Amino acid sequence: MKKVLKTMLFIQILFASFLSSNEFIPKIFQPGNTVVPNDKEYYKHNQNNTQILYTKENLPFAKHTANIENSLNRQYELFFNWKLDETLYIGLMSDCNQIANGFSSQWPNNRQIHYIGGTQLIDYFSSASWLDNLLYHETAHNYQTNIKASPVSRTLHSIFGNGSVVFPIPMNVPNVMESSFMLEGNAVLNESWHGNGGRLYSGRFKAETILQAKAGKITAAEVYNAKLAFPYGDIAYIQGAFYNLYMAEKYGIEALNSYFFIHSEDFFWPQFTNASMLAAVGVDFESSLLEFSKVYAKMGESFKEARGEKITGSQFFYPLSNDKDEIFFIINKSGVQDPELIVLSKKDKSLKKVTQSWLPGKVIKKDSEYYTQASAYISPSKIVQGLFCKQGFIKDDTASKMVQGYLSSGEAVYFDVPSSFSEAQLYVGGQFYAKVNSSVIIDARDNLYYFVQNKKRRTLYRNKTPLYSYEGFYGIPADVDTLGGIYFVANSELGTTLYKYEDAKVYRVSEADNVIEARLLEGNGVFIAAIGDKEYYYVKTKLIHRDETPYETKLFFEEKEYYARDTRADILRADSFVDLSQPYSSVSNLHYSGTDLFLASSNTNTYATLNMNFSDPLSQNAATAFISKDASQIGFGGLEYANSQYLLQYRLAAYGVFDNNDREDIRDLGIIAGVNLPYYRAGYYLGNLELNYFQDYETDLREPLSAVVSFSRREHYGLSMYENYLNFLKIYASTDKGDFIYGGQYRYKKSFEEEIYLGADFKYSDLSARGSRQNSGVKISNIAYQQDMDPTTIHMPSLDASYYVKSAGYGEISVAKVLNFSSYWFTFPLSLQRESLYTKYRYYELQTLGAKRLNFSEITAGITLSNVFLNKYSFPLNLEYIYNDADFIQNENNVRLTFGISF
Repeated sequence: MKKVLKTMLFIQILFASFLSSNEFIPKIFQPGNTVVPNDKEYYKHNQNNTQILYTKENLPFAKHTANIENSLNRQYELFFNWKLDETLYIGLMSDCNQIANGFSSQWPNNRQIHYIGGTQLIDYFSSASWLDNLLYHETAHNYQTNIKASPVSRTLHSIFGNGSVVFPIPMNVPNVMESSFMLEGNAVLNESWHGNGGRLYSGRFKAETILQAKAGKITAAEVYNAKLAFPYGDIAYIQGAFYNLYMAEKYGIEALNSYFFIHSEDFFWPQFTNASMLAAVGVDFESSLLEFSKVYAKMGESFKEARGEKITGSQFFYPLSNDKDEIFFIINKSGVQDPELIVLSKKDKSLKKVTQSWLPGKVIKKDSEYYTQASAYISPSKIVQGLFCKQGFIKDDTASKMVQGYLSSGEAVYFDVPSSFSEAQLYVGGQFYAKVNSSVIIDARDNLYYFVQNKKRRTLYRNKTPLYSYEGFYGIPADVDTLGGIYFVANSELGTTLYKYEDAKVYRVSEADNVIEARLLEGNGVFIAAIGDKEYYYVKTKLIHRDETPYETKLFFEEKEYYARDTRADILRADSFVDLSQPYSSVSNLHYSGTDLFLASSNTNTYATLNMNFSDPLSQNAATAFISKDASQIGFGGLEYANSQYLLQYRLAAYGVFDNNDREDIRDLGIIAGVNLPYYRAGYYLGNLELNYFQDYETDLREPLSAVVSFSRREHYGLSMYENYLNFLKIYASTDKGDFIYGGQYRYKKSFEEEIYLGADFKYSDLSARGSRQNSGVKISNIAYQQDMDPTTIHMPSLDASYYVKSAGYGEISVAKVLNFSSYWFTFPLSLQRESLYTKYRYYELQTLGAKRLNFSEITAGITLSNVFLNKYSFPLNLEYIYNDADFIQNENNVRLTFGISF
């Protein structure tokens, strides 16, 4: 206990230093980016303690959701020993939001959001229905994180909702601080016992887990932290899932799920993981993880990895494609650089690499041009899936189509995204063809090959003819040879391998247990994409031939009474009550979310902020009542409302000062208003127009009205610490009581090999007309946040006070080098992911209000430490030295500690 108290004191000191720094400005709750602006109209259906939100087009899926949730909530109440203490909001997003994702959150309220783009990942999840998989998985999260076993948490929640009462520990929703290894791993376990399949049925992921265990990488410190190392997110979702499967088979799902109830009792400290697991199943976490790792490492003794001539490697996997001449696919070799297109000639085995701004995904070739399956903005109010070119723009006639390929006639073979919320609806040339459960390949004679799922039975089809069936949920069509032999990837006993269907028989044609995908080469050759313990790798090798059929993965709960219970016909149906009679209004559906309380102190002052937050389940609008005392001991409070439902997004706040600390220049009442209009958005490009009005409470002489127009191209790939490419221009103007200031800023960044990043930044502001106020002119400030309120402000971190001048500008060049030394800890609350060394040179030129010109330089050298707090939350901490040779600077040499990306 003494160790825990010391650690908690360290954390309080750390975060108090952040909160009390002169760069801390209380953040008012804002609406989020759950849906695009100008989205379609939504409707709602209330059922028990659940509200389903959906569009007219998604009404059939809403009915389906109502049926599943009707029984699923009762099952999870038993399995987690908890009844949700808030309404569960389930959002089925419109086809204006085509994203291959879904999420669960306790903010702003207990909700889960599901997007319609699952066909992009059709071979990943090993499940029959995308929507069902999301519902099973995300509802498990809602129960995990909503649990509050302690009466203290329940009492705090009844008053403060989902807010932060004692920052940064959310005592009123304690399980949100649980590691993703348990949250995601347990949710994958719980998605898998409903008869819909799931990732635990995938041989690919079993192989991945065996390889990680064999390499000795499944340790508490390695898996429990947000780790920047291969296989990245799969550590939580996949290794976490197989650990949860191991524990559930040994101790029972109910006992394992009780971990979350027990863990939530430790509301004041989320790192009693060993004790919580010991109380739940009788063995602590570290001991059970060690035993689990040994079991899977033992499997690795018989595991066979793909061997052959290695072509390349990648930190992330994107599916293979081919035509009669080539095999082509996307890789990211380092995991932090621009994606590469790899093109392998089948005939002469030559290799071509094309580095461009690819949106990562499966490559489709059309008329000798390469495109990738992806999801991106095509306008400010629409995210669609389709084929995108090497510059990130959508190919004509592919919007809302997950194209699998083209027939020799040029007709597209594709999944229709809007109708494929549950299962993929295959179309050929604009006509519905079949409901399918895998990707589709097309042979030289325009035959289509795919899998169809019926309960646990998976069937290979040629066109509309069933050819071969086996028991399982995992199977991917791979290729077809010149004699009509069909190759497909399916489970082996230890992982996944390549099979061949020929003359109504099936043979194993690869020794390897780590085959993800494969394509045929000339002769007896085969090109294999495989998973290793450090990367995905690609090899050329030879086919084998032996009698062996796909291995049936049979999980222990298939024999349990609860298995697939919610899919049975005797379950009470609820879909007849789901209709379009209740339109959804974002304003009338504002709900109390929670109250945030921030406290910090220095040697002389105490700072405090209290925010009472309200939002709607789709995060289209938000309201906040706030009261605060800042570093100057000025007390103020007020109300804010923000709305992002429409293309013209706006924000309005009104405040009053109740304690001016005996200063006569403090404004008594004021308003803050802003509108934002994204006038262009497509691919990597964004054009934005902003208009802001700000009445500064610290002085009644300052109330700038500013306009900003900006245009940018931003690229960020993989897990790069910084942007891989940035080209940003903004032009602004501001008027303030007779002052008129105009100017602009240009920023450029580019990444290079070995994680080296170069940047340039130029900014200039000029006072063209001067008013009569005292603080007149271009403001130079040491507080970067002020640039959000007034874009004309020039930031100079060495200042100890604000200055006003006739004009100001700077030019900056910067360089950063990312290092990758890491140190992960299981029980200590801080771990290190990576670090970056950076330096900047900035040249300033000012003209004072008295027409005097000043020129001086500023040099910055620093280190950024990318840390993990409480095993889960990443935050950058910067320690930097700044030298400024300006005559009016009080301290030429400054050392400061800041949070956030500084480069």
